[in-house]
Amino acid sequence: MAKHDILTTTIHLSIDNGSSHIKGIYDDLNNCFIFPNVVAQPFGERFLLMEQGDPLDFLDVQITSPAIDTEQYRHVYVGNLAIGDEGIVHEIVGDKAVQKKAQRPETMVTLLTAAAYAIAKKHEDAVKRGKNRIKATVNLGTGLPIREITKFSEEFAQKITGGVHSITFVTTPVFKGVTVEMEFTLPTDISIDDVSGVYDMEATSKSQLSHKGFGIADVGGVDMDIAFFRPGLDLDQRHSTGAKIYLNDALESIRNEINSQGEELISSTAELTLMLVNKEYEIYAEGKVAFDMTNLVNRHMRILAEKVLKYARNSWKHVRYANEFWFIGGGAIVLQPWIEKLNAELGLPIRFDNAEYSQFRNARGTFFLLEHALKHTDDEAAASIESERGSEGGSGSD
Repeated sequence: MAKHDILTTTIHLSIDNGSSHIKGIYDDLNNCFIFPNVVAQPFGERFLLMEQGDPLDFLDVQITSPAIDTEQYRHVYVGNLAIGDEGIVHEIVGDKAVQKKAQRPETMVTLLTAAAYAIAKKHEDAVKRGKNRIKATVNLGTGLPIREITKFSEEFAQKITGGVHSITFVTTPVFKGVTVEMEFTLPTDISIDDVSGVYDMEATSKSQLSHKGFGIADVGGVDMDIAFFRPGLDLDQRHSTGAKIYLNDALESIRNEINSQGEELISSTAELTLMLVNKEYEIYAEGKVAFDMTNLVNRHMRILAEKVLKYARNSWKHVRYANEFWFIGGGAIVLQPWIEKLNAELGLPIRFDNAEYSQFRNARGTFFLLEHALKHTDDEAAASIESERGSEGGSGSD
């Protein structure tokens, strides 16, 4: 292929690789996307009824990457397309949840797929005009749970920056046949998931967190990160901690109990998560209520809420300057009604993030940090050029 047939580009991208959903933002805070953290190794051949639809719902990709060394992840369905597939489906439950996020192959699969989607989406007009190969430099911001940062961030960073990663969209509408080649830089290194969300809250909310001492828990599908900040947004590394809560496993138990009725009424934990976020407890089939999961959900979520609140309180009681405690993240949205009910008896100064923003807090905060780092780099480069010009001018007048 001639060199001029390749579209060369640069993109600024923030990815929050959550255990239930992948959240991404590219180039501007308004350019955001989300898809379930589900990967499937397809069985047989897939036929499109129509070459139409939202590409995000049909992520069918072939991957060539030095970070993925097993054949089983070379051709995969990702996100909504993977849900309910007849092939081997990977959700972050059970054994997958026990693994470290930095070491799960699914983490790299979804990260690379999300990056390729963002790049193709950015250049959708060019793709529609016939461009089918894109070479991209990706300035990436992404994070790990607080318990993995010290031991695994360097290993994770090397996977991301260690060479050229290639994604080809197979049957994906709009992007079918498009290959995206990516090289990554990490201007902010690997962030701490929970901490990133705080920066977005400070930048966009009226809570004025920088004037307070507080604790904050980012509740995900597997992990709960707990961080404490002294006034001035000074991270307290000694008291900040994390724990595995396995929310996805609780959701999987609910899903299996519902589906034991004889029909697969809910096809994934990702689907169930969205139902709980939207407080949709009745499941319809053929226009009638096939199952009311209110009591079932109450039983499981109360147990999990007790566990989450216990972790938070055990950490908080040792931090005298923290006058309030916040919950953010997709898991916090799911558990909020049960945590609030438990706290009605305790009367603790517990706050919940705005549900509209909570799930995207880490992605948004990481994007802010990324933009700040890139601007700082540009300013330093401009100052260096100006300094060199000054030196040249000085030597010319001798």
